[in-house]
Amino acid sequence: MTSAVSSHSFKSGEGTWVTCHTYSNRSPILALYMGSLNVSFCPGSSAEVTDADLSFAKELARSAAAYLAACESFHAKQA
Repeated sequence: MTSAVSSHSFKSGEGTWVTCHTYSNRSPILALYMGSLNVSFCPGSSAEVTDADLSFAKELARSAAAYLAACESFHAKQA
């Protein structure tokens, strides 16, 4: 059995933004809006958040923090 792989690049800048939608009766949704392309991350079930969902969210947060630090460092070099 083969599996399909899809790779996409998302460029930040004017008109791009990100937000976390939270609800009292379902799991949260992290949404990235990039012009005509929107991407969202959410647990596999809207009714629960599993240990795997938590692990993914933590790794996503760590990677986003590393991305921020790298962007800040690169930006500072431009000044």
